[in-house]
Amino acid sequence: MKLRVLTAFAAGVAMLVGAQAASALTYTSYLEYRDGLSGPQTPYGTVTIEELDPNSVRVTVSLADPDSLFVNTGGPHDPFLFNLAAPSSVTVSNTGAQDFFYAGDGSYQATPYGTFIDKVGCCQVWVPAKKKTPGHWEDGNGASKGKQGDLVFTVYNAGGLTFAGVGAQIDPITGKLTGLGTGNQFSSNQGGWWFAADIYDGKTGLTYNVAARDAYGPIVPTAAIPEPATWALMIVGFAGAGALLRRRRAALA
Repeated sequence: MKLRVLTAFAAGVAMLVGAQAASALTYTSYLEYRDGLSGPQTPYGTVTIEELDPNSVRVTVSLADPDSLFVNTGGPHDPFLFNLAAPSSVTVSNTGAQDFFYAGDGSYQATPYGTFIDKVGCCQVWVPAKKKTPGHWEDGNGASKGKQGDLVFTVYNAGGLTFAGVGAQIDPITGKLTGLGTGNQFSSNQGGWWFAADIYDGKTGLTYNVAARDAYGPIVPTAAIPEPATWALMIVGFAGAGALLRRRRAALA
């Protein structure tokens, strides 16, 4: 009997802990719109947004083809653009010469997807000093200066930060984000675009701007909510554990 009671008690605690751990959300958005083409295409890349804690969000941008690159080609186009509704600190994980770096707030055009506020750049090359110009880094244009691999960066705001706001609405069937919540968050631009990237496509050998319009959150199945029988088992477990403790105290008195 004691074993059953303790087992039920442990199961109840595990369910509660699991429910708390599930509160952190992960969203996915797809770079599936290509300039010059109407309608979504097979995704050229995936943007994964993880809410690490109440103040931090990690963004991972992965290109679909391993031979594809993040590039600067002008146009104007930039390696990766997004929007933050509130000023926040951004830390890029893979930094270094010719690697990714946060370029800060600004007004960045991403034809034909409009203007974005925040930019992650890459592909810088060292320009040697000349008579009147000191040596300096500048953006290297074209696929020959492109950057391969995932882009990873973390956004932090001391006042709290989520991807789509506290209380964001998610379609329970498709997982599609349908409504924003409150508080500090990312935002889409005036055209409704969440992200834009300038890429070299390893499959076609072409460069183009690609963008993401939608975002998808976790689909929480109905089964995730404990059924009445489960709640009853948990209550019995807690009650039984309490009775066991009372008997032990009585035996020691």
